[in-house]
Amino acid sequence: MGWSHLNPLEYHFERGLYYHEIVPNLICGTQPRNASDVDILAESERITHILNLQQDKDMHYWGVKLEDIRRACSRHSINHMRRPARDFDPHSLRRTIPGAVHSLAQALNSGGSRVYVHCTAGLGRAPAVCIAYLYWFTQLQLDEAYSYLTSLRPCGPKRDAIRGATYDVLANGADFQAFDSLPSDSFATLTEDDRFALQYRILRGLC
Repeated sequence: MGWSHLNPLEYHFERGLYYHEIVPNLICGTQPRNASDVDILAESERITHILNLQQDKDMHYWGVKLEDIRRACSRHSINHMRRPARDFDPHSLRRTIPGAVHSLAQALNSGGSRVYVHCTAGLGRAPAVCIAYLYWFTQLQLDEAYSYLTSLRPCGPKRDAIRGATYDVLANGADFQAFDSLPSDSFATLTEDDRFALQYRILRGLC
């Protein structure tokens, strides 16, 4: 059965893995449902790290057994990492993004790595983390990174969660709620100095 008729903004469990390579060695997609999906990622995509943004209840809902996933990862020498964020909760995502980008950047910097970032559908949490990585670790500004990723993978991650996470890292302990009163373009661009400071804090886990 073909899948071209499906709405790309809807999740279809029976479809299996649906993913896109965003930049070399960074892949964003849907959840691995079982050991066979991990086999595909290892053998077809040469994945070395998986970054899982799901909560336990997300996997339980779909009948995905985390231990089966981890055993398959171990068999392929894949480093399985978790940074859970609550689905459809932009504040939870905002709090999770810095640590998730830390894990992602560390993996990509380890040499010879290919990282698969996923949530459940690969439409919100996972692409938000990938966009944040592009924004913080390349020369793209937020709207450029957002447009670039969504042109490759149809999705609608929460832009304000990424802006908020940027504020949290750069403001270094400032009031979480104060961000909500800022203009909508605040922290949507970075100077070179800001980007350097942000990378320093992220890579050292100071966030």
